[in-house]
Amino acid sequence: MAKKLGVLVVFTVLVTFFSGCATDVASVKLPHWDKKPIGVYSREYTILGTVKLEKGWFGVLGYSIPIIGIDNYLYQSGGATYADLLAEARKQYPEADAVIDIVVDYKSSIYAAFYAERHTIVTGIAIKYERNPPPPNSAMDIHLK
Repeated sequence: MAKKLGVLVVFTVLVTFFSGCATDVASVKLPHWDKKPIGVYSREYTILGTVKLEKGWFGVLGYSIPIIGIDNYLYQSGGATYADLLAEARKQYPEADAVIDIVVDYKSSIYAAFYAERHTIVTGIAIKYERNPPPPNSAMDIHLK
């Protein structure tokens, strides 16, 4: 009797677990979804030149999984961000508005759970947007009614 009860409990737990995995919660869409026009607006820009930023990072006491971007250390410092790259672009080209086509490369060393360091090289293309207004009926003019 106890064996049958154990099999029934395990079966119930497995059915509950696998039915929860099959639940689709992302299928709801807004009632006005079909009526909303979708437009794409791209601004004209001028290419100013390439930008390169090299920056270091280190972490003490923790772990790192660089492939998926997880750094969990008790103390960490440094690292390269988009804001740093844009600041570097504005040093070289004072009229730069943005950086596009960004490529990130790094070389890292991990010493068990005690210390990790990474040397990051970030490159991109600095651009300056044209100051023309957007064309009529562009994505900027779309309003829900």
